Amino acid sequence: MSQTATAYTIKDDTLHLTLAILDISSLHVHEEIVPALLQHLTRSITEDGYIKDPVIVDEKSLVVLDGVHRIAALKKLGIPRIPACLVDYKNSDIKVSNWYRTITNASNTEATMGNLRLPGVTVEITQKSNLGNIGASPNVAAIKSRKTTVLIKSRFSNIREAFNIIEKIENKLRVRGLTIKYETEGDALRNLREGNVDAVICTPKLTKQKIVNAALLGTVLSPKTTRHVIPSRPMRINVPISLLKDDKKPLSEVNVELRNMLLKKHLRTLPPGTVLDGRRYEEELHVFE
Repeated sequence: MSQTATAYTIKDDTLHLTLAILDISSLHVHEEIVPALLQHLTRSITEDGYIKDPVIVDEKSLVVLDGVHRIAALKKLGIPRIPACLVDYKNSDIKVSNWYRTITNASNTEATMGNLRLPGVTVEITQKSNLGNIGASPNVAAIKSRKTTVLIKSRFSNIREAFNIIEKIENKLRVRGLTIKYETEGDALRNLREGNVDAVICTPKLTKQKIVNAALLGTVLSPKTTRHVIPSRPMRINVPISLLKDDKKPLSEVNVELRNMLLKKHLRTLPPGTVLDGRRYEEELHVFE
């Protein structure tokens, strides 16, 4: 019997969401953690005594699409298993996009961008709004202001190297007193058009296959590299830590316990745009109560 054969499945219109407990050692992450977030989450899990929301995992490759900090927190606490929502990553309704970086407090945006100095990195200032083929060597990224576009160029052999360069640019701009924030592609460019920010760092486009390949090879990307948009997700499954501690019990048995626990709860579906726990979700939510 498959370890997840006894799991709980939500059959959505376009996507099946399979809830199961998995061994953390079987999962592949593709992004680094942010230490401050990890510290906060580890403390919250310890105080709560349960995992509130499942991590999102590709059912075929076991690459983690969302939830790297929950995995790192449980590892830190010595807990070997985690609740997951398994999805078909190839489903066209699952989208992968980028986090762009917005720049504010730049008194002279063009001069600031044009004076970037990093070993092996060149800049090309153009009036063209077309960003070109960002992410294809040698174009690492583009920095757009309302007047110009600065192409960041450097030879790189893999996408990790490209994002390392972007991280160095972010740090250099922060040292100069500029404020860097992470926003979705759409929000970042809209804020630029409306004059709410001075410039936007446009990061390389990533495909699902590139993300899977990187994760399976152990190539971990910088934080805030990818942004996955999943049409629906389960929330508040509240799996007790006690169910995740014993890695000697077969997963098939553990998942029977999970299924029975979830069957006792009421499942409420909330539309996209719902604000839950202070966060607005673009996707449909399946909330266990």
